Amino acid sequence: MKAKIYRGTKEIGGTCVELTADNGKILWVDLGAPLDDKNPNISYTDNKVDALLISHPHQDHFGLMEKVGTDVPIFIGEVALDFINATKLFINEPQLKGNYKTIKPWQTFTICDTFVVKSFLTDHSTPEAFAFLIEADGKKVYYSCDFRATGRKKIVYDKIVASPPKDIDLFLIEGTMVERANHIYLTEESVEEGIFQVIKNQRNVSFVISSAQNIDRLISIIRACKKTGKKVVIDVYTAWLLEMLHKQSSNVPTMDWGEIKVFEHPSQMERIAEKSFDDFRARIKVNSVGNAVFNVPSDFIYFVRNPSMKLVNELRKHGKINIIYSQWEGYLKEEHKQYFTDNINALKQDKDISYHSIHTSGHATVPDLMKFAKAINSSKIVPIHTAFPKKFKIEFEKEGFANIALWDDGKEYKI
Repeated sequence: MKAKIYRGTKEIGGTCVELTADNGKILWVDLGAPLDDKNPNISYTDNKVDALLISHPHQDHFGLMEKVGTDVPIFIGEVALDFINATKLFINEPQLKGNYKTIKPWQTFTICDTFVVKSFLTDHSTPEAFAFLIEADGKKVYYSCDFRATGRKKIVYDKIVASPPKDIDLFLIEGTMVERANHIYLTEESVEEGIFQVIKNQRNVSFVISSAQNIDRLISIIRACKKTGKKVVIDVYTAWLLEMLHKQSSNVPTMDWGEIKVFEHPSQMERIAEKSFDDFRARIKVNSVGNAVFNVPSDFIYFVRNPSMKLVNELRKHGKINIIYSQWEGYLKEEHKQYFTDNINALKQDKDISYHSIHTSGHATVPDLMKFAKAINSSKIVPIHTAFPKKFKIEFEKEGFANIALWDDGKEYKI
């Protein structure tokens, strides 16, 4: 078996790994969209591929997957497929069409009668993210996916460390957090406590800015609200994501929980106008926040990607408004306009705003990466999904790792 990383040896995002078996069958693992335009070349998406394996529903891992066409089998988690289609529904794009094969955590399956794959659930900032053990031609590759050891699913990190797959020839491990750190909030529980401390005595509304798909973060907010008797307000899109996730686990919150209210955003309500959504719409009406926020704004915490300036301006008169930024601060830089950089940076400077940064990463810290790598005990370790591969190698070699190899994008290596 041979391996090639089309993208990811020197950048975060746009990940795509190619595995070629001795019989000529080609498997791609992830086909992500680049996070910036520094390297716009995606010509490799035109190359031959027999099957595609998607680790999780973040754009930098699945964003280009439709480029393989509708005949190539795409293996993807049930939640991931639902989340991607949910996003398409609310941005008014057609639902996915293609040869999709849904997979579950801890499942072993065969691709192209060649690659034997086992999926491992990981702790990441989306509820379903898979690492993969891939076997062919007597060789074993472990693809880490994005993962951490500090979220609400940290038990799965501990589970793999305690009982790791054996005899791995190649370990492709993410290295996002090289040159980054969780400075104040080390775990999801500490984020929950940080949010609790901000909202417990608030005199006006709070906005928590995060991805709607970061369900761990939403649960942290719900738990903080439960302690304070407040309500978290979600939009229709987030409510629909919870519906999709609730199909897999009855423990997942829905809009019917007492701590949750829904904002009936007009354009989002238009997306669910069909008869098939009748029950969902009716439940939204029952759980709508309505005008309650204008009566007692201090009772509410909005979970949003970008605060409504209309709502901010209408509520200024009630006192300081909390803006809790709960994602990577790097998204506030000029090159990340898609994350509403201008509006949020303006709010940071607003005299009526009390700004807080309360976040922990969806990615493993370097010590947690090392602990995991020691457990996997692979013959060779290759960092991917990192902007600092040389730094990664130096840090690991300081701790006694002598098996770190730095690869180049687009170059094929024999395993």
